[in-house]
Amino acid sequence: MKKSSIIVALLLSVLILTPNKTKAQFEVNKHYLGPSIGFAFGASTVSLGANYEYGILWKEVGNIGVGGIFRYWSYSDGYWSYTDIVIGAQANYHFKLKNKKFDPWAGLLLAFDIGSSNWSGPYDDYWTDDSYGGMWFAINGGARYWISPTIALSGRLSFGTLSYGGIEFGVDFKF
Repeated sequence: MKKSSIIVALLLSVLILTPNKTKAQFEVNKHYLGPSIGFAFGASTVSLGANYEYGILWKEVGNIGVGGIFRYWSYSDGYWSYTDIVIGAQANYHFKLKNKKFDPWAGLLLAFDIGSSNWSGPYDDYWTDDSYGGMWFAINGGARYWISPTIALSGRLSFGTLSYGGIEFGVDFKF
Protein backbone atom coordinates (compact mmCIF):
# COMPACT_ATOMS: atom_id res chain seq x y z
CA MET A 1 0.00 0.00 0.00
CA LYS A 2 2.87 2.40 0.79
CA LYS A 3 4.50 1.82 -2.59
CA SER A 4 1.32 2.81 -4.48
CA SER A 5 0.93 5.94 -2.32
CA ILE A 6 4.48 7.01 -3.18
CA ILE A 7 3.85 6.46 -6.89
CA VAL A 8 0.63 8.53 -6.78
CA ALA A 9 2.43 11.32 -4.87
CA LEU A 10 5.26 11.37 -7.42
CA LEU A 11 2.87 11.50 -10.38
CA LEU A 12 0.89 14.34 -8.82
CA SER A 13 4.12 16.24 -8.05
CA VAL A 14 5.29 15.96 -11.66
CA LEU A 15 1.91 17.13 -12.98
CA ILE A 16 1.72 20.07 -10.60
CA LEU A 17 5.30 21.21 -11.27
CA THR A 18 5.06 20.77 -15.06
CA PRO A 19 4.26 24.02 -16.89
CA ASN A 20 0.67 24.10 -18.05
CA LYS A 21 -0.99 26.83 -20.12
CA THR A 22 -4.48 25.53 -19.49
CA LYS A 23 -6.84 28.27 -18.34
CA ALA A 24 -9.80 26.21 -17.22
CA GLN A 25 -11.65 26.65 -13.98
CA PHE A 26 -15.05 25.94 -12.50
CA GLU A 27 -17.78 27.31 -14.75
CA VAL A 28 -21.48 27.91 -14.28
CA ASN A 29 -23.84 25.73 -16.36
CA LYS A 30 -21.21 23.01 -16.85
CA HIS A 31 -21.21 19.39 -15.66
CA TYR A 32 -18.29 17.77 -13.83
CA LEU A 33 -18.17 13.97 -13.61
CA GLY A 34 -15.41 11.57 -12.72
CA PRO A 35 -14.22 8.46 -10.91
CA SER A 36 -12.30 8.51 -7.62
CA ILE A 37 -10.26 6.21 -5.44
CA GLY A 38 -10.22 6.86 -1.72
CA PHE A 39 -8.53 5.90 1.49
CA ALA A 40 -10.62 6.13 4.67
CA PHE A 41 -8.88 7.12 7.90
CA GLY A 42 -8.72 4.15 10.25
CA ALA A 43 -9.74 1.58 7.61
CA SER A 44 -7.72 -0.99 5.74
CA THR A 45 -9.43 -0.85 2.38
CA VAL A 46 -9.70 1.32 -0.70
CA SER A 47 -12.99 2.85 -1.80
CA LEU A 48 -14.07 3.30 -5.40
CA GLY A 49 -16.41 6.12 -6.25
CA ALA A 50 -17.83 8.71 -8.57
CA ASN A 51 -18.44 12.43 -8.15
CA TYR A 52 -20.84 14.67 -10.03
CA GLU A 53 -21.31 18.45 -9.88
CA TYR A 54 -23.27 21.00 -11.84
CA GLY A 55 -22.16 24.63 -11.71
CA ILE A 56 -24.67 27.27 -10.63
CA LEU A 57 -24.28 30.96 -9.80
CA TRP A 58 -25.78 31.96 -6.49
CA LYS A 59 -25.68 35.76 -6.78
CA GLU A 60 -25.29 36.45 -3.07
CA VAL A 61 -22.56 33.85 -2.59
CA GLY A 62 -20.73 32.98 -5.82
CA ASN A 63 -20.07 29.81 -7.81
CA ILE A 64 -21.63 26.72 -6.27
CA GLY A 65 -21.40 23.15 -7.47
CA VAL A 66 -24.34 20.88 -6.61
CA GLY A 67 -24.49 17.18 -7.34
CA GLY A 68 -24.00 13.71 -6.01
CA ILE A 69 -21.48 11.18 -4.82
CA PHE A 70 -21.26 7.40 -4.90
CA ARG A 71 -18.78 5.25 -2.94
CA TYR A 72 -18.26 1.49 -2.66
CA TRP A 73 -15.86 -0.55 -0.58
CA SER A 74 -15.66 -4.00 0.91
CA TYR A 75 -13.15 -5.87 3.01
CA SER A 76 -12.70 -8.99 5.13
CA ASP A 77 -11.47 -9.21 8.69
CA GLY A 78 -10.99 -12.86 9.62
CA TYR A 79 -14.35 -14.59 9.35
CA TRP A 80 -16.22 -11.30 8.90
CA SER A 81 -16.73 -9.55 5.58
CA TYR A 82 -18.10 -6.03 5.24
CA THR A 83 -19.60 -4.12 2.33
CA ASP A 84 -20.49 -0.44 2.21
CA ILE A 85 -22.30 1.67 -0.36
CA VAL A 86 -22.67 5.41 0.12
CA ILE A 87 -25.03 7.53 -1.97
CA GLY A 88 -25.30 11.23 -1.27
CA ALA A 89 -25.67 14.84 -2.27
CA GLN A 90 -23.02 17.54 -2.19
CA ALA A 91 -22.84 21.33 -2.38
CA ASN A 92 -19.44 22.98 -2.83
CA TYR A 93 -18.34 26.62 -2.89
CA HIS A 94 -15.68 27.22 -5.55
CA PHE A 95 -13.11 29.92 -4.83
CA LYS A 96 -12.02 32.18 -7.68
CA LEU A 97 -8.28 32.48 -8.22
CA LYS A 98 -6.14 34.32 -10.73
CA ASN A 99 -4.40 31.02 -11.45
CA LYS A 100 -7.00 29.30 -13.64
CA LYS A 101 -5.31 25.88 -13.43
CA PHE A 102 -6.48 25.41 -9.84
CA ASP A 103 -10.09 25.09 -8.70
CA PRO A 104 -10.17 24.95 -4.88
CA TRP A 105 -13.47 24.36 -3.10
CA ALA A 106 -15.06 23.64 0.26
CA GLY A 107 -18.43 22.06 0.84
CA LEU A 108 -20.93 19.85 2.60
CA LEU A 109 -22.04 16.27 2.04
CA LEU A 110 -25.27 14.60 3.13
CA ALA A 111 -25.35 10.89 2.36
CA PHE A 112 -26.86 7.55 3.26
CA ASP A 113 -24.54 4.67 4.15
CA ILE A 114 -25.82 1.18 3.35
CA GLY A 115 -23.63 -1.40 5.04
CA SER A 116 -23.77 -5.10 5.64
CA SER A 117 -21.63 -7.68 7.37
CA ASN A 118 -21.43 -11.42 6.86
CA TRP A 119 -20.00 -14.18 9.10
CA SER A 120 -18.40 -17.14 7.31
CA GLY A 121 -16.68 -18.91 10.18
CA PRO A 122 -17.56 -21.69 12.59
CA TYR A 123 -20.87 -21.64 14.46
CA ASP A 124 -22.76 -20.20 11.48
CA ASP A 125 -26.05 -20.77 13.27
CA TYR A 126 -24.88 -18.61 16.20
CA TRP A 127 -23.89 -15.52 14.19
CA THR A 128 -26.31 -13.67 11.96
CA ASP A 129 -25.64 -11.33 9.09
CA ASP A 130 -26.13 -7.73 10.06
CA SER A 131 -26.95 -4.44 8.40
CA TYR A 132 -25.67 -1.07 9.53
CA GLY A 133 -25.30 2.47 8.29
CA GLY A 134 -27.61 5.43 8.15
CA MET A 135 -27.51 9.12 7.33
CA TRP A 136 -24.22 10.93 7.67
CA PHE A 137 -23.04 14.46 7.27
CA ALA A 138 -19.54 15.63 6.33
CA ILE A 139 -17.54 18.72 5.57
CA ASN A 140 -15.01 18.45 2.79
CA GLY A 141 -12.54 20.43 0.81
CA GLY A 142 -10.44 19.85 -2.21
CA ALA A 143 -9.13 21.12 -5.48
CA ARG A 144 -8.96 20.34 -9.14
CA TYR A 145 -5.84 20.80 -11.23
CA TRP A 146 -6.69 21.28 -14.88
CA ILE A 147 -4.43 19.38 -17.27
CA SER A 148 -6.59 20.40 -20.26
CA PRO A 149 -9.67 22.63 -20.67
CA THR A 150 -11.94 19.64 -20.00
CA ILE A 151 -9.88 17.23 -17.82
CA ALA A 152 -8.73 17.79 -14.24
CA LEU A 153 -7.01 15.79 -11.54
CA SER A 154 -8.86 16.12 -8.26
CA GLY A 155 -8.27 15.61 -4.57
CA ARG A 156 -10.72 15.68 -1.67
CA LEU A 157 -10.39 15.55 2.11
CA SER A 158 -13.54 14.75 4.15
CA PHE A 159 -14.46 14.59 7.83
CA GLY A 160 -17.90 13.49 8.96
CA THR A 161 -20.21 11.65 11.27
CA LEU A 162 -20.30 7.84 11.60
CA SER A 163 -16.53 8.10 12.16
CA TYR A 164 -16.06 8.68 8.43
CA GLY A 165 -13.15 10.66 7.10
CA GLY A 166 -10.81 10.11 4.23
CA ILE A 167 -8.76 11.34 1.35
CA GLU A 168 -9.64 10.73 -2.29
CA PHE A 169 -8.03 11.25 -5.66
CA GLY A 170 -9.73 11.25 -9.03
CA VAL A 171 -10.13 12.58 -12.53
CA ASP A 172 -12.97 14.94 -13.44
CA PHE A 173 -14.31 15.60 -16.92
CA LYS A 174 -16.06 18.88 -17.74
CA PHE A 175 -18.82 18.90 -20.33
